[in-house]
Amino acid sequence: MLRTLHIRAKSMARWESGLIRLLGAIDMAMGAVLLVPAMIAVYYGEDPMPFVCPVPVLLFLGALQYLLFRSSGRISSVSKVMMTMFVVWWIAFLVGAIPFRLCGFSFIDSLFEGVSGLTTTGVSALGDAVLPNSLIFWRSFTQWAGGIAVVLIFLFLIPAMGIGGKTFVNNEFAGSGTYNFSMGIKNAAKNFLSIYVLLSAIEAVLLIISGVESFEAATMTLSTISTGGFMAGGNSIVSYPFAVQFIVLAFMFLGGTNFYLHYRAVRKREFSAYRESQEFVWTVIWFLAASAAIASVILIGTGNTAADIGGTVWNTVFTVVSMGTTTGYVIADQTFWPLAAYVIMWIVMLFGSMSGSTSGGIKIYRIVILKSYLTNGVYKMFHPRSVRDVRLDGHSVSDDSVVSAIVVIIAFIAFLTVSVAVMLVLEPEIGVSEAMGLSISTISNTGINTGSIALDELGSVSKIFLSFMMWFGRLEVVMTLLLFTRTFWTELILDIKGDWRAAGSRKI
Repeated sequence: MLRTLHIRAKSMARWESGLIRLLGAIDMAMGAVLLVPAMIAVYYGEDPMPFVCPVPVLLFLGALQYLLFRSSGRISSVSKVMMTMFVVWWIAFLVGAIPFRLCGFSFIDSLFEGVSGLTTTGVSALGDAVLPNSLIFWRSFTQWAGGIAVVLIFLFLIPAMGIGGKTFVNNEFAGSGTYNFSMGIKNAAKNFLSIYVLLSAIEAVLLIISGVESFEAATMTLSTISTGGFMAGGNSIVSYPFAVQFIVLAFMFLGGTNFYLHYRAVRKREFSAYRESQEFVWTVIWFLAASAAIASVILIGTGNTAADIGGTVWNTVFTVVSMGTTTGYVIADQTFWPLAAYVIMWIVMLFGSMSGSTSGGIKIYRIVILKSYLTNGVYKMFHPRSVRDVRLDGHSVSDDSVVSAIVVIIAFIAFLTVSVAVMLVLEPEIGVSEAMGLSISTISNTGINTGSIALDELGSVSKIFLSFMMWFGRLEVVMTLLLFTRTFWTELILDIKGDWRAAGSRKI
């Protein structure tokens, strides 16, 4: 029977467009997902309509797109793959914003929440607004979905480019032992998703055992493993006991760890994968060094006594892991931190954590590549005839990968500079420090507000601008630069015209 239905469904296709068919599948998936918070609303006696209303529209439109269009197989055009990603993200942002809008929030604030959730940034423009449990769950769930999407969207869409896709996968999972990455894309996606779900389930169970109420444990889990940072309560993680904070710290770090390393450890029982990963080792070293530096600055700058050392060290380690994995949980009052501590924390936020993880930022493997590149350059100044290549995990890194890493780093810094300047123009009352904090927080997808101005106090234009910064950061800046190039649009238009001509010739 299912086979018969499948054959009939395929026979309904009238036009050829893998992009539209994919978007239809995504629309239906989002419509189905909205039923989950709707059921939670019913359970808590809340109005489920903000979640139910979009469902029929999404399912109907999605079914039409999926049934009336067929896929021709691989998408050979780079411009099509990029445009597919751009469209998918913004459809997801708009769907994520609908429940907030139907609950009475402005369109700008609703869109900001949708972008913040799905990019796993975790910063809110709603201020002290009291949200129903169903909307709190939806906000956390968008982060959880966005976290795995960060890993899977590239595995499904980028490889459609062919060779360029394989290169991107190898770059994104650099430092994880993927140099001989031969696992099929679908199998990789299934394995990474299963590990993602497994880690989420383990964290939820541990939190419940530690005394956290079930609903809070669920929302905390959804926001932790995705390195998002939204919380059910208003005090972030600070109001929970040490055991809960330790569990959250551990799973923040796991979320910020390359998922291929998790795959090797869980599926292949290769626990040495973590130790053998140069990026993993350098991430641990970097987090410890940053923690030591910030703790020293705080203890010296604030004149804390020896009795405060333990608390300061723990607060600092938690903060560094939280910021480094771009989660954004806070357990320490940073109001009285010296400026030097803020500067170090900004660098931690901007660097981010590991490639192939749910974290944002530049990623540590690019910093390691840059370090190796600069070291080789200095060495060649003294030994001009020497031949040294950039290496990672004992393997030579191609020149294209080195250039790509350097371009991404430069692009992040350039976008950050522009963002600070724009925020100073849009919000004249804030200082450079606050503009820097907001800019790094959004472009690195960390979501922590290090300034004194609240997000809900910003103007609408500022919120829209920061929403784009979150998106730019999630796509690692360089991909979004394609939108501003003539080459991209020229190739896209030529591809579309070519598809139309091909469709016309087939009809004839």
